[in-house]
Amino acid sequence: MMSKLTSVSALEALRKDILSRRDPQKIKLSVCSGTGCRAYDSDKVIDSLKAGLMHHGLNEKIDLVTTGCHGFCELGPVMVIYPDGTSYFKIKPDDVDEIIETVDQGKVIDRLLYVDPEGNVHAKENDIPFYKYQNRVVFGNNHFIDPENIEDYLALDGYHALATCLNSLSPEEVLETVKKANLRGRGGGGFPAGQKWVATRNAPGDVKYVIVNADEGDPG
Repeated sequence: MMSKLTSVSALEALRKDILSRRDPQKIKLSVCSGTGCRAYDSDKVIDSLKAGLMHHGLNEKIDLVTTGCHGFCELGPVMVIYPDGTSYFKIKPDDVDEIIETVDQGKVIDRLLYVDPEGNVHAKENDIPFYKYQNRVVFGNNHFIDPENIEDYLALDGYHALATCLNSLSPEEVLETVKKANLRGRGGGGFPAGQKWVATRNAPGDVKYVIVNADEGDPG
């Protein structure tokens, strides 16, 4: 069990320890398991990948990361192969053996690559027009985080903002920071989070309750 963190320095030390145990050049299969991809049986693809990597003795050589939404829901299940960024779309369990074999050999499966409306083939995620012109902030690290593995989040500076708020900012400064960031809900109203927080703080009474809908923004 992870020890309780009591300072910003302890959080930073933990992050460095996690990174020291990770090889950024190791092959990583990032597979979407968001709502849209799950509707296209991404769970079956992931189960097949787990079994296949184990069968071929590659589970130590190749990491499999089950992630949140990659954003391109209509073409799910989606996989990005790191560190080179090759992207596959509409993957099926029947594709898994070929994927494992070619990934291990450094080859690419052309039929799983993205083809744009003009017929151009794009192998790399960053070259795909849908992604190329985006500046992803909230979803920026989705490809690298397994929601069930807290170390994935910590490795990417997870909880740094919270630690700053708890250790360096007053309540008023926290509220002002959130207001200036223009953080908004992802529902239809797009209501500013800062206004909600201020209203909660200014509400009468000493006991306050905040009800959080944590799954409102899934594009799927």
